[in-house]
Amino acid sequence: MGFAARKAESSENWRTLFYDFLDKRLDKIEREYPMEDLGEISKAVFQERSEILGQMILGLIKRKFGHLLNQQNCDCPDCGKSMQRHDKLSRTIQTLAGQFELERPYFYCRACSFGNYPLDEALGLSRSSKQYDIQDVEAWLSSETAYETASETYERITGVKLSEHHMHEATNTIGQEVGILDICPSKEEIHKKIENISKNKFRRPIMMLALDGAHGPMRPEPSPHRRKEKRGKGEWKEIKGFRLYLIDGTSINHLISWHQVCEDHELAQDLVKIKEAGLIPEAEIRLGIIGDGAHWIWNRCKEIFPSAKEILDYYHCSEYVHGVGNAHYGKETRESRQWCEATLTRIHFGDHEDVLGGLGKMKAQTQEVQDKIDKFYTYLTNHCEKMHYDTTKRGGYHIGSGAIESANKFISHTRLKRSGAWWYAQNANNMLKIRCAKYNGTYDKIIEKYKKDDQERIKNKKSRKSLRLVK
Repeated sequence: MGFAARKAESSENWRTLFYDFLDKRLDKIEREYPMEDLGEISKAVFQERSEILGQMILGLIKRKFGHLLNQQNCDCPDCGKSMQRHDKLSRTIQTLAGQFELERPYFYCRACSFGNYPLDEALGLSRSSKQYDIQDVEAWLSSETAYETASETYERITGVKLSEHHMHEATNTIGQEVGILDICPSKEEIHKKIENISKNKFRRPIMMLALDGAHGPMRPEPSPHRRKEKRGKGEWKEIKGFRLYLIDGTSINHLISWHQVCEDHELAQDLVKIKEAGLIPEAEIRLGIIGDGAHWIWNRCKEIFPSAKEILDYYHCSEYVHGVGNAHYGKETRESRQWCEATLTRIHFGDHEDVLGGLGKMKAQTQEVQDKIDKFYTYLTNHCEKMHYDTTKRGGYHIGSGAIESANKFISHTRLKRSGAWWYAQNANNMLKIRCAKYNGTYDKIIEKYKKDDQERIKNKKSRKSLRLVK
């Protein structure tokens, strides 16, 4: 019998086995389930769906990889010696489509003390019974809602139970090795967006780098050897982040968001990485940096982007103005409103010296009011070069930091600031990475990277085990 004939016979055999299984399962559905209306019929099929589709997947594996299911000999990947098949061993395989038991041949090299399942490698199986498509959905759901709710949602959608613990572990495993460049679109994608916005325009497009900090509820990390020890007292830590986007007329074209519980020098290192990767092509754009009065923003950005246009958030400046006006003239009084409007107008048009002169002439009635005046005086002195709002707006730049504020809410607050939630910083950062990838449109990219890296780890672990045993 030729190869084509054997292949046709193998194909017909798996189909026959699947049809026999399906016929028996339909008998079971008719016998055991009440089917008085469409809802009950749908429920009956849904509850049996996983095993039915699992058997279909198994049949297709037999069709495609039958030569590995029936393999008798193979060469050791380390020493090259021929290995004979031992018994077939079974493992449970769970996928989004269905669940089944896979019996595959096991090979063992005595010279290397190396055990191997060629079919597992050919199929790209995860070490867990829950395969990568399930882990993908676990991370997606868990990054949107609490682990408990994610677990319940998964069961309602698939009919299969997954514990909160497994949701937690899968999400952190995927997020822990993700770096900033992994969640970024490619250099080519960014340059393509810049090119599209630049068409038929005289001036280079504007790219805004908005930076801000938010606070999240963090717990101190437990010691490695005492995982069950009592949790320490929580505290609110700053989640530093930035958002890069292009201004296209009256709309913004999002590029990159990145948020982490970190120190300012760590965020600066991440900015350097994306700059060195060519994701901020300063020769092709006009770069504007916007933020509030936090020193870490301007100290770090000045080092990395010395030629960028610096813009102090107008609304942050406005808060200082209204704070002084309300304290000196009385809250919401006519005098306060008039002074605030006049002061903001002068600042808007760059008349900073007039504002400073007026502050110097104010006679505060209390020390508390004087402290507010002095604080605003220092604030204006330190940042006046970033407050030329009139020319900045006419140049096409944004003067408000609404873009990074919305990113803070969507990426950080929505998931991390849930009622009663406290996070270990590492787990919070893993979650933030996944949420940033989703917001940047690169979630599928990090999942593919995780699958590739995990397969490589599986191969390396086998090789290291073999080498250790030989020594």
